[in-house]
Amino acid sequence: MHYPWWYVPGLTAPMLIAIIAVIHVFVSHYAVGGGILIALENRFAIKTKDAAYRDYWHKHARFFVLLTVAFGAITGVGIWWTIALASPLATEKLIRMFVFGWAIEWVFFIVEIVAAFIMYYFWTKLPEKTHIVIAWIYAACAWISLVLITGITAFMLDSRGLFANWSDTGNFWHAFFNVQFLPQMIARTGGAILLAALYVFLHAAWVYRKDLQNPLFEKVVRRMAKPLLFGIVTVLFGVLWSCAILPETAYITIERSVLFVVLVTLFFGISALVTALIVFGPLLNPKSINFGFAVSIFVLSLTALATIEFAREAVRKPWIVDQVVLGNQIYADEVAFRQAEGFLQPGSGLIPIPTDKLERGGMIFMYHCNNCHALDHGMSAVGPLLYGESKEKIAEKIRHLNQPVLSMPPWCGTEAELDALAEFLVTIRPEAKE
Repeated sequence: MHYPWWYVPGLTAPMLIAIIAVIHVFVSHYAVGGGILIALENRFAIKTKDAAYRDYWHKHARFFVLLTVAFGAITGVGIWWTIALASPLATEKLIRMFVFGWAIEWVFFIVEIVAAFIMYYFWTKLPEKTHIVIAWIYAACAWISLVLITGITAFMLDSRGLFANWSDTGNFWHAFFNVQFLPQMIARTGGAILLAALYVFLHAAWVYRKDLQNPLFEKVVRRMAKPLLFGIVTVLFGVLWSCAILPETAYITIERSVLFVVLVTLFFGISALVTALIVFGPLLNPKSINFGFAVSIFVLSLTALATIEFAREAVRKPWIVDQVVLGNQIYADEVAFRQAEGFLQPGSGLIPIPTDKLERGGMIFMYHCNNCHALDHGMSAVGPLLYGESKEKIAEKIRHLNQPVLSMPPWCGTEAELDALAEFLVTIRPEAKE
């Protein structure tokens, strides 16, 4: 027991992380892609001397700054709070491994925030060339932040090194440049461009909703068509590449789970539909676009990104950090020790272990199972999964947790602890009806 548990009834703590993280992805990717589009379109408006078009982007920059800097920062902090409570051991390990990368990211994030405010508040006050430079500084810093965070999250999925295995070297760069880094960086960069173009598309449709025949609206639609197409193609390429090199256990997890198959199928199905809508909408028929179309393609794209984000996180099991930290907040190299000496090991001596067998079983559940399972109601609730089963059958399942269910960690306790957990689980499983 490295840290106390955090139990979120019904929802479970990891699902709370997933909800906040997906919302943050929707905003943070817009922060990256939006910066690139603002820099490009601002430069285009200045180069073509189109004051009206530049004025639209000034309006969009206000919406952009409010959403990305304010709401994006709140959800970003929310992720730190939830991962520190739900997965403290994994968070500690990642901080120790990637502290250099996170320090660099924080520096770029500060520059990014400062540049965003300068870009917006001095839009009409700075010389045009200087303003373009500030916009590109923002865009570059935001993209570098994405690259740095992608290296860390990709390592959590697959710790195999691109050049050398981190497990053999312990080297920061070998961990950062893991096999999933390049495909996920490409997918996330494409996703950032796609989301940003969709936000622009949606914002312009709202601004000109009463005047959709305005030539300025048509110009925005035409200009965003190519970024939309580039974004969706790049996302698909990156996701396909990432899927092609997943660890074997991830493939087995996908093939064994109907939910994963549905999610992956849903992602590619919606992506095909979004691609068709982009081609036959903004690309070929920009005058036919209305606010309803903009909302529809926006919601569809967010749904596709949410499904693939959820699937990416889920196939990582039984790991929180691949080959390093298991889902029950135990280091991979601790399993044998825990099986011999006991799972309830109070590292600080401050966590009292109950003498009552049933209470001890409940504590073991919270440490060993709570990170993925609710009790009797909610996400992956254990109670209904054990409907009508005897204590002996439950004990046998615990003894072989990861056989054949590869997405679960191995049992990491003694026989006495196994017996206590089985006895506790009997109290929460529904009785079989005769």
